[in-house]
Order: sequence, then C-alpha cells, then structure tokens
Amino acid sequence: MFKERPIVIIAYVVCTVMAVLAVTPFFWVLMTALKPDPEINAWPPHILPIAPTLEHFHRILGEENFLRYILNSLIIALCSMTAILFSSSLAGFIFAKYKFPGRGVLFAIILATAIIPLEVYIIPLYLMVFGVRMMNSYLALVFPFVIMTFGVFFMRQVIMSIPDELLEAARIDGANEFWIYVRVVLALSKSGLMALGVFAFSEAWANFIWPLVVVTSKDMYTTELGLATYQRQFFIEYGPISAGAVISILPMLIVFALLRRHIMKGIATSGLRG
Repeated sequence: MFKERPIVIIAYVVCTVMAVLAVTPFFWVLMTALKPDPEINAWPPHILPIAPTLEHFHRILGEENFLRYILNSLIIALCSMTAILFSSSLAGFIFAKYKFPGRGVLFAIILATAIIPLEVYIIPLYLMVFGVRMMNSYLALVFPFVIMTFGVFFMRQVIMSIPDELLEAARIDGANEFWIYVRVVLALSKSGLMALGVFAFSEAWANFIWPLVVVTSKDMYTTELGLATYQRQFFIEYGPISAGAVISILPMLIVFALLRRHIMKGIATSGLRG
C-alpha cells in the first residue's frame, strides 16, 4: 500500500497538469470574449477583464446572422449523428455476430480508410455533389458524414461484448434478425451509442473545409464559416470571434456533461473483447 501511494500521487499530479493545460485555452477565449476592444489590444495582455462587457455577445446574437449559422450547424450535426449511429451500429452488428467469406478482409479495408483524411478525396466528393446539383444544401453538407469508419470499429467492439446466447434465445423465440438488432443489440449498446453520438456530433459540428467548398450563400453558413468572416484582410476581430467560439462550444459541452457517465462506460467496455 505504501509503495503504491507515490505512484497514485504522481498520476494525480500529471492528470491535474494535463487538465489545466487543456482547459487554459478555453478559459482564455472566454476571458477575451468578456473584454472590451481596448483591453483585448492592450500590451502586456492580462488574463481577467478589468471592465467585463457582453457587447461582443450582443453583436454576435443581435447584429449578425449567427443564430442562423448555429441552426445550420445543429441540423447538420444531428442528421450526421443519426446517420452514423444507424450505419455504424448495423455494420458493427454484422461484423461482430455474423460469419461470412471475406469478413476479415472487408473489415480490414474499412479500417484502412480511416487513415485517409477528407482533404484527399474532397475533389471527387465535390464533383459528385456538383454533378447531381446538390450544392448549397443541407444534403450536400451532410453527405460526407453519414458513415464513420471509427464508428464501425467502435460499435463492432461494443457489440462483440453482447453474449451470443441472448441472440440465440431471441431466434428460438421466433424473432427475426432486424427485431434482434433493434430490440436486443441496440438496447444493450446504449452506452456505446451515446459515446459514438458525441464523437459524430462534434466531428460534423466543427468541420470547416467541406462547408467552405459546397456553400455558396451566407444563409447556409455553419458556425465555423460564420466565425471566419470576422477575420478581415488586414485585421482580426478577436472579440466577436471569441464570443462566437464560446457560443459554438456550448452544445458539445452540454451534451458531454449530460452523457459523460455513459460515454466513459461505452469507451471502457468497447475493448473487452477483440
């Protein structure tokens, strides 16, 4: 017991330092959003605002069209999350519980696509979207985010931990495969689905490159594109950008705070069987 205490103390110190380093940028952005312009441009800079103000938040939410950008991002993120949860859980169920020729090779090919970033195949995607005249639409914005390779792998690991005896019992009772998928597999994979949902939501919410390519009007801007409009040719409006950044991360923080226990449980149980 005595030998373990120094290790535990070191672990707590390291985790605390890493947590502080991770939170510091967000704290700095929040403080910048509360500063008036003279304080933002002051040198040397100070962390806490001397005369806190909400003028940047008022400008973002009142004068600009930022609420529309938030709505666009929310629609895209929710649609993408729903599609990824369905496709990943269904594919994970098939790879985890069914045996068929070439299963290992097909799964390896799917995993290999995870190392290919969106920027590599963004031109073929653009040509496809442009060819079917989907430009500047929600469908075009969601199109690259309906399938997630990591989601297939993650849900496969989660579903593999479900005992095969439960599925066999359902089949003996006369249940078809889709009923088993909906009523048994999904019901026992709630923690994994919640964890994957947060990952899928954050990926679609924070994407910048793809909306920049397919959006042609301001009405379809996402929060990331909306924030980019405050970066002018010769100067940057740090106050509105910081206020918009604070507003844009609130949905993800709220979702994570509400589902953190299920998220941790889903991540922990995903590697029990391989």
